[in-house]
Amino acid sequence: MNIKIKEFLGESYSIEDAILLREIVKNNLDTGVTLDFDGLERIPSTFLICLFTDLINKFGRDYIFKQIDVKNLSNYNDYSRVVLGTAFQQ
Repeated sequence: MNIKIKEFLGESYSIEDAILLREIVKNNLDTGVTLDFDGLERIPSTFLICLFTDLINKFGRDYIFKQIDVKNLSNYNDYSRVVLGTAFQQ
C-alpha cells in the first residue's frame, strides 16, 4: 500500500493524525506499506514516535523496518533513530 501523507493528512497535521495513520499502517503491514512524505517539510520526531512506537512494541523493530518503506522524508535520520533505536549509526 502506498500512502501519500500530504494527500492523506493534508499540510496541517497533528500528533493525533499519527494515531489515525498508525491504524492504516498496522492493517496493511502484511502486504508492506510505503509512506511518501513528498511535499512536506521536516516531520517532527514526536509525530514519528507516535506513529511507530506502538508498532515497534507489538511487532519488533526489524519487522517494522522491513515492512515499511519511507520515501521523500527530509529528516530520514530522525526516522531511523525512532525505528532502529537511539544507537543507530549512519
